[in-house]
Amino acid sequence: MTAPLAKLWLCIAAMASIPLLAGAATAIETTIPESVAPITIDRCVVTLQKAPAGDAFSDEVDFTNVSQRAATEVRFRFEFVDAIGRTTGSLTDDKVGEFAPGVPVSHSTAAPTGSSPPPQSINNLSASSKIVCMVQLVRFDDGSGWNEGDGPVGTGSMITPPPQPSETPRWQFPFDRPTPP
Repeated sequence: MTAPLAKLWLCIAAMASIPLLAGAATAIETTIPESVAPITIDRCVVTLQKAPAGDAFSDEVDFTNVSQRAATEVRFRFEFVDAIGRTTGSLTDDKVGEFAPGVPVSHSTAAPTGSSPPPQSINNLSASSKIVCMVQLVRFDDGSGWNEGDGPVGTGSMITPPPQPSETPRWQFPFDRPTPP
């Protein structure tokens, strides 16, 4: 091969490999169900990027702490649902920090928590799959916690039976000797 032809070949090969190196990210349709969790999900964006070992999963979740206590850890669960509504898998992502009540936390403005976790890998995700974003676990600064399936925070109540009327004695004629019950 001549030098100009070899250079042309290298240029064509380099141009063809650019899309492979860039690994275009694909956004997946997400759903946020209603929940009684102490954290509300305001926005959930999930993207998949082609990688040699499968699709690399990344998420951006904006949320608000709607409880009365500061949260220190929030675990989000992402369920993969196929076209007929079956759950085909799930992944989780933990957010750790100090999340004050009533303050929205944006993915773009959240303070980094040290090193970012490596992207999680997904295999065999169909093109028609949707992802359901939900809160799985919340830890509070007072040591308490909320788990998926628990009721709303702060609704626990002790049930004390109301006072019952005392048993009334059977009627007796005045001046009769009382009979034991």
